[in-house]
This record gives sequence, structure tokens and C-alpha cells, in this order.
Amino acid sequence: MSVFHGGGGALASAGHGGEIPAVTLNLTALMDILSNLLFFLLAAYTAQSLEVKQKPDLQLPLSSSQLSVKPTLTLMVGQNDIHLGADYVCAVSGDKVQVPPAAAGEDEDNIPPLYDRLRAVKDARAAAGRADAPDADVVLLLADKATDSTVVMRVLKTAGLAGFVNVRFGVLSP
Repeated sequence: MSVFHGGGGALASAGHGGEIPAVTLNLTALMDILSNLLFFLLAAYTAQSLEVKQKPDLQLPLSSSQLSVKPTLTLMVGQNDIHLGADYVCAVSGDKVQVPPAAAGEDEDNIPPLYDRLRAVKDARAAAGRADAPDADVVLLLADKATDSTVVMRVLKTAGLAGFVNVRFGVLSP
């Protein structure tokens, strides 16, 4: 018989009567270690903010989230225009982006002036040997909180078509 069935196993012959002794586990030391680890992780974490120059009439939404942001290519979508960095790209009126109508066979959501500028940036990075950099396909999108969502959707689709598939949204902290 085995030790677990109470028959004449090794424990029974050792005078334990076939019962396995109860083992207690003191969790106090483990909890002390985990609480200290948690304290040092929280104390070591510091949220960094990034000062980004934005147009004065651009009203960003508020957020309580605080993650560090690295300087990257900034795309600003306002109620009246779109800028890539400090460069004007095109005008916006309500839910319409003021660009020439799409030719037959072209994607209607693509914004050609924005696409051309984003591709120029992507090509310049590739020529400089930075095409494989971790931030090579990242764009920081600063969209006015009152901008129509169809405009933001068109900007996102255009950025994706141009090769900028990782988009970070910029917000203001309260």
C-alpha cells in the first residue's frame, strides 16, 4: 500500500500511524518581499511628458493616462487644416478635406498631399538608413477634439497607406 492510503508504508513503519504530517506555510515573509518589490517598482516609475509645439487653435482632449512619449513625426489635424510638423498640408472644412477629387480607381479616403509628404519622409528615412529604426513607422497624431471623426479616419488611413502604421494620439493631461 502507498503512504497516502494509510497502509503499512514508510511513514507507518516510522511510527506516524499512516498519517502525513500537516505542513504550514508562513506567508508573512513572502508578503513582505512582494510589498517591498511593489513599492520600489512604483517609486521607480516616473511618467515623462513631452513638450510638443502645437497650433494655438488646436484643442486636444484631456486624459489622465501618463505614458512617456519620444519625439516623433507630428501630424496635427485641426478644424480648419492639416499640418505635418510645421508644414501646411491641406484645408479642412467640417467633415471634408479640401483636396482634388479622387481619380477613377484611386482610394477615396486617401489624402494625396498628405500621402506624398508622408512617403517623402519615409523615403528620406530609408535613404538615411533609418528604415528599420523602432520609430520609423510611428506618427504622433494631434487631433482637435471637435474635428469630425471622418477626417481623422481619412488621416489615419492615409498614414497607414504611406507606411506609418503605428499611430499615437496626443492628449492633454488635466
